[in-house]
Amino acid sequence: MGTNINKKIAVIGGSGFLGKSLLKLLLNENAEIILFTRKKNHQKNLNKIFPDNNIKCIQWNINNLNIIEENIKNVDCIINLCGILFENKSGDFFRVHTDVPAFLGKISLKHKVKTLIHVSALGVSTNSESKYSRSKAEGENQLLKHFPNGKILRPSLIYGKGDNFFGQFSDMTKIFPFLPVISRSTKFQPVFVDDVAKAIIKLLKDRKNKSNIYELAGDIIYSFEELLKILLEIKNIKRFLIPLNPKLMMIPAFFLQNLPKPPFTVDQMILLKTDNILKNGLPGLKDLGIKISDMKTELLKIY
Repeated sequence: MGTNINKKIAVIGGSGFLGKSLLKLLLNENAEIILFTRKKNHQKNLNKIFPDNNIKCIQWNINNLNIIEENIKNVDCIINLCGILFENKSGDFFRVHTDVPAFLGKISLKHKVKTLIHVSALGVSTNSESKYSRSKAEGENQLLKHFPNGKILRPSLIYGKGDNFFGQFSDMTKIFPFLPVISRSTKFQPVFVDDVAKAIIKLLKDRKNKSNIYELAGDIIYSFEELLKILLEIKNIKRFLIPLNPKLMMIPAFFLQNLPKPPFTVDQMILLKTDNILKNGLPGLKDLGIKISDMKTELLKIY
């Protein structure tokens, strides 16, 4: 096999933060890309970020999955990055995290797609109290049921330019003299966005990775509080840290979750009750031959 992929690849939900990192690597590999995004006029943005790119943008939404099937007839590979952090209407978690992977599994089988790669999340469980977690776990099961050779990646908290964690708290430091530490002892094992994108490329290029599920995390486990302290240290600013109990946060979350872009939701408070770290002994970044990036080094380049 040559060094480049030279394949036709469909990326579903690739207009987000992981998508940007992945597209860059795919373009370096001379891949021809069909990008399905829910954003209007995304092609213009792409042409700004990646001049003379080889990406065809197709707008879709959860109510017209057939547009995906119509456009993947001769692709070699499908990569699903589709995920949401909160529901705009009830049932959205299952529509996005369960129905989409199930559908992709079916059409991959039907159209003889060689590789189907799906990005899930670390620690998902069908027994979780959290709808986010249950819908993701159910999506993994559905995908593998329809397409048993599917590859599933479960990253821990992903960090990098434009992430949902450090990015959000960094913005807060511009407005508030304090930062809320919701569940200060909850543990995370953050993974760099480029490391996750590299793992996807590895699975595309290398057929000898036989496992179905890979769990991706950094080398170091941090508590929620430690992560915020690192951010403040890197930005070289001081802010008060106010510890908040997720149980108490359920009440404001209940009201705030109805906003178009809620700062936090009840479901997220439930998720914070459990640590987000490696514990299943499944293959990960090292098994894929990827050198794990150092979090502080990467954050220093951003902030």
